[in-house]
Amino acid sequence: MAEFVHIFETGEDLDHLHPTCSATVTQNCLPPPFDGNLLQIMPWPVFQTMTMHDMQAIYEYLSAIPCIEGPAAPSVLHNDCH
Repeated sequence: MAEFVHIFETGEDLDHLHPTCSATVTQNCLPPPFDGNLLQIMPWPVFQTMTMHDMQAIYEYLSAIPCIEGPAAPSVLHNDCH
């Protein structure tokens, strides 16, 4: 739950799948002014003021949804459902 709360409060992309484009990073990146360290489509500025009770309720709800493994590993879209 701590990782979930951290992401909700900061919007940090812990997988770093889409870094900010630079002279050395030119593929699968986000061009400035976007910050590749943040989840771009997540409205985390709104979520960061939620109460812990509300975040726990969302976490419990999302945890109840069955996991879908997706593509086989080593795909970045693979989920370990266990």
